[in-house]
Amino acid sequence: MKGLILSLRVCLLAIAWLAAILQIIFGAEVMLFSNLATIALGLFFILVLPTLKWDSLLIIAMLTIMGWVLVDGQISLDLLFASGRFILIFVALIATMTLSKATAATMPSVRRTQDNLARLSPENSSSGLQIAGHVFGGIINTGTFAILSAALPKNSDEYRRKLAAGAALRGMVTSAVWSPFFVAFAVGERFVGTANAWLAMAFGLGTASIFTLVCAYWFSADFSLQTIRASLACLRPIAWRVVIVLASVLSFAICFNLTALSAVVIAMPLLVLIQFMRYPQNMFRILKTSRDGLAQTSDDLVIISMAMVIGYIAINTNGLEQLGLVGPHSMYPGWLALITTPVVMMLASVVGIHPVISSTVLLAIFSNGGAAVHPSLLMQSHLIGWGAGTMSSVASLSVITCARLYQVRSTKLALSHNLVTAFLFALFGGIILTLINNVMY
Repeated sequence: MKGLILSLRVCLLAIAWLAAILQIIFGAEVMLFSNLATIALGLFFILVLPTLKWDSLLIIAMLTIMGWVLVDGQISLDLLFASGRFILIFVALIATMTLSKATAATMPSVRRTQDNLARLSPENSSSGLQIAGHVFGGIINTGTFAILSAALPKNSDEYRRKLAAGAALRGMVTSAVWSPFFVAFAVGERFVGTANAWLAMAFGLGTASIFTLVCAYWFSADFSLQTIRASLACLRPIAWRVVIVLASVLSFAICFNLTALSAVVIAMPLLVLIQFMRYPQNMFRILKTSRDGLAQTSDDLVIISMAMVIGYIAINTNGLEQLGLVGPHSMYPGWLALITTPVVMMLASVVGIHPVISSTVLLAIFSNGGAAVHPSLLMQSHLIGWGAGTMSSVASLSVITCARLYQVRSTKLALSHNLVTAFLFALFGGIILTLINNVMY
């Protein structure tokens, strides 16, 4: 019976995934099927509710309170279906990334990269793992930790495991500042628009470079340009693959006038299909791993979907206006928006409030003229806050997964050096964006 329910859950997710792809291609022409997929997604949420972890249930309770505060008046059936169609694309993104992770784990170039990282000296391992975590994280998100942890020598002591885990975590989560493969990018894009989201990605590459260099200096016992070169050399086997993936997503976005989120959902399955043709012997293994991965994403799916539904309904009703958070009388200064967004997201994460909750509220308040800030910079501050928040929260999937694979305690991983790093990243990131905003806006 348990296996039957699991299969049903995966089938319901597959329907939502397909509906999102059809929405991208055909738009309103497939509204009937999209509405049916919304119902299927609702059934999925009902089926997974008894299996959710206690911390996820706590977040859902917070979201329920937030929804009660933000949503003004009665909700029509049309608005409910519209919000359901709105979140289908987020479900598709998570499903697409699950498939991409399973595929990456089978690639020979990835295994060669693992071997190169394993040969790094302990002095170089911190910067090497952070850079590798950043590159892998930009494409496969939390799947990074399974790949990098496998490169750690089996006889590593607790100190080296913690050092490696911290470096991999810093690298992975901060790739959110530029990568269109994160849910964070999709969330922000909905508030600032596609053009500003792509511009934010350019700013993010600068943010990531500065952060990586600072961390390499701070955390490496033997920092030098040679150390950076040795770390980058480890990534040579996957370099062209990463370029091909990013170029494919960008090409789809430009050629078909798609959002970054839509381009990822369309392009990545096609790239996976190419891998199936190149290595047909891996196809069933990838599909099975993807199926198992989808079955384990219930908590994230429910939390992200619920937060986005609340945000969508709040924006399309008068909830934020009734609270006096938005409106012609509440134009906030740019510095307040750019510093508050990442710092509040980071601090809220420390006490267990998921970034999707805090970011939805903050972006709803500060976007669309709510603050004297360039939208691309607001987007970048949100992405910095997302990375800093997931780095420092013991409840984040990134910290939990990394801690489990590296066999270190999640509290030691999130609440030690990385806590200070996350706060400084959020604070100084916001300050630098404020200086840029003074020039641009």
